Amino acid sequence: MPKILTAAVVAALTVLVPMTVCAQSTETTPPETTPTPVAEPLAQPGAAPVAAVVPNGTPIVVEITELVSTRTATVGDMFPLKLAEPVLLNGAVVIPEGTPGKGQVVDTGKPGMGGKPGKLVLAARYLEFEGRQIPIRALKLGLGARDNSGAAVATAVAVGVFGLAVTGGHMEALPGTRASAKLAADFTPATPPASQ
Repeated sequence: MPKILTAAVVAALTVLVPMTVCAQSTETTPPETTPTPVAEPLAQPGAAPVAAVVPNGTPIVVEITELVSTRTATVGDMFPLKLAEPVLLNGAVVIPEGTPGKGQVVDTGKPGMGGKPGKLVLAARYLEFEGRQIPIRALKLGLGARDNSGAAVATAVAVGVFGLAVTGGHMEALPGTRASAKLAADFTPATPPASQ
């Protein structure tokens, strides 16, 4: 008999205990709470402002400052250039006009026989500012050399094979030649931008 009584008590408890717990949780009202206010971060006096970043790919205008010519240039030669217009961020100057930099001769070729013009391929490499080198890329400038191939063919027809001795013109990037380029990396100035 005690086994039956124990089993009955256990069965009754397993049914009544969850009901009691449910009854307590539905009958009891939670204590009133007031929401805890969230503090806004306060600006620290003397804290540094958020750094301004000039993004990679920002267009710039540079100016070649010395003659670069197929007469004298060889592959790998570095040549000076400067920033022709200031770089602005939100209306403030972050890199000033006149900032010096370097470009490089990537390929060159002398004028050829038959009136073929010379070849001069230049690349922008960097600007020097705040003691750092800011990488630049995508130099685009319009250079032209005299293409005498038409004259060479006409002379060859009129005079014979000696017309093919006509050569084309040399390629030259003169001082003051402007070109477009782009920043090749994000740039964060060390000093806050100056308003223009």
